[in-house]
Amino acid sequence: MSEKKETQTSDSIAILGSGSWGSALAIQLSSNHKVVNLWGRNANKIDAIKKSRSNKNYLPRVKLPENIEFFSSIEHAISNVETIIIAVPSSAIRQLFNEIFRVKNNIVNICWATKGIEVNSCLFTHAICEEIFGKNQKMAVISGPSFAIEVAEKKPTALTVASNSKKLATKIATSLSNENFRAYTSEDMVGVGIGGTVKNIIAIGAGISDGLNLGENAKIALINRGLKEMQRLGIALGADKETFLGLSGVGDLFLTCTSNLSRNRMFGIAVANGLTVTDHKQKNEHIVEGIDATSAVYKLSSRMNISMPICETIYEILFEDLTPKAAAKKLMSRAIQQE
Repeated sequence: MSEKKETQTSDSIAILGSGSWGSALAIQLSSNHKVVNLWGRNANKIDAIKKSRSNKNYLPRVKLPENIEFFSSIEHAISNVETIIIAVPSSAIRQLFNEIFRVKNNIVNICWATKGIEVNSCLFTHAICEEIFGKNQKMAVISGPSFAIEVAEKKPTALTVASNSKKLATKIATSLSNENFRAYTSEDMVGVGIGGTVKNIIAIGAGISDGLNLGENAKIALINRGLKEMQRLGIALGADKETFLGLSGVGDLFLTCTSNLSRNRMFGIAVANGLTVTDHKQKNEHIVEGIDATSAVYKLSSRMNISMPICETIYEILFEDLTPKAAAKKLMSRAIQQE
């Protein structure tokens, strides 16, 4: 017990988003922080989590530690904190940034664990953050190969924290790290953001491949060429090519494309068996980030004239009624080119 007290910090921190990932991060941070604030928009759900100390919708087997405090008011959740970590879907991030700015426009540190891109603007999260809080805002992104349930169950995990401030990256990495969690730091927010976005698109493709029983050869080819598309987009946007060979690039890509815990891969399997985007949105409360990412990356790559044939083909399956079987044939029939 004494060792835990020595490693704990009094720095105040709030997690905004009480879904699986927000809850898992709160659990992880609770080992190094005396108090962690966890906010969710739905007051009834927050009350239920508080009473049971369990997020039964997302992490039913895991108890939330006693030093996590619960809020349904953003104002109360962030009023005395130095660092905010956001864990909401990418489609909700701009609205949440605006709410934070209205309540407290002098936040010292803003971090997010969101993996995605805004559909209408094709902006990644760091660009939205700069737009609202200004270019001098200290910000960071947490990304890498991880499933919330495994983090919550304290299974070994390694992630990347990228920031425009070396001090902030180290601070957040230290807050997260212990004997079951290791965080590395990076200065490449662009590359880390792109890796976390494009991997979800490729994972849908990997799921479609599995759903069609195309075999392991096909899936690994898709993953490998998907990595190439990720790098191509990243380099065009100023990212470091090496970032895509790290945890937030190929690490996250491979995990998301191969695991049954991957929502994007499982959605792809369902698409191969006839599910449409409309069907999914009507039936499933769990968000598949790769759907919006596919639309936004397709628009962005078309605008920038960047060749991303796998992402383009997945867009045609999801939004233009190309059949999965025809899509596989289309990709395999492309003109021969140098690797």
